[in-house]
Amino acid sequence: MYKRQTQQCSIWSLLENITENLKSKRLADVFRFISFYPSETYGPHKHQRIEINYVKKGSCILHLDNESVTFREGETMIITSNVNHLFEAGSEGATLMQLEFLPDIFSLFNLNVSLKANDLSHTSALLFSEENRLIKIVNNIRIVRTIQRIINELEVKSPHYQYLVVMYYAELLILIYRHMDEAYLPTCTNDSLRKAIAYIRLNYYSNINVKNVAEHIGISERQLRRMFSQHLNLSPLDYLNQTRINKAVELLRNTNMSIKEVCFQCGFQSPQYFSRVFKQQMSISPREMTK
Repeated sequence: MYKRQTQQCSIWSLLENITENLKSKRLADVFRFISFYPSETYGPHKHQRIEINYVKKGSCILHLDNESVTFREGETMIITSNVNHLFEAGSEGATLMQLEFLPDIFSLFNLNVSLKANDLSHTSALLFSEENRLIKIVNNIRIVRTIQRIINELEVKSPHYQYLVVMYYAELLILIYRHMDEAYLPTCTNDSLRKAIAYIRLNYYSNINVKNVAEHIGISERQLRRMFSQHLNLSPLDYLNQTRINKAVELLRNTNMSIKEVCFQCGFQSPQYFSRVFKQQMSISPREMTK
């Protein structure tokens, strides 16, 4: 009983310490809803804070120094620190749900458990590195819900809201980490495999194939297949389909989208092929999943 009380006090003290730092350093208190007129632009600009934008309505184009990426309704963009960027609203305008935070927020977590004290800080540095200056997230309902929870807490400011904000940010980091498949990547010393996995995870919803992946990382298709087989015991196509099916399961369980809509949203070009791959991996059909 005494030990349990000590642990509870320790966790409470931890949260108190973190939230005091949040208030004094303003690490994670920036949120806003932004609406743009059709074709309206904002920027260019850059800042130290990491920026998360969820496209609530319409579409927009994000212009970086040497590339432009389109984001549609329901998609999320994460822009890392000090990246010069400009927003351009689509033909119907755009409404964004925006969060900004400093990566230092994760250095405040020190749980004194079996994990290293700086695990979240290390994960944050890994995710929000220069290599991942722009992260595009499509069809991840849990991430969107967590962003919404953070904004709700910051907006309403109910009693002890700061503690929930801290925990939701930790949850958000972990969900992004999982989305990027970084649970495997930190232990991988093969740079080509890291890039291939990241490319698949960020582009699975597009009409990409094994050739596209190989060309992106600058190796032959044969080398790509050998590399995936050696490290993951999967073919590149198997990995791509696995990623797509995981997203399809999430959409079928959590949205009212039809099976055909889910098929195309997850990058499959044929409903028949989608159903066949789905049943191979899940042992049930997409229709059975929705019952």
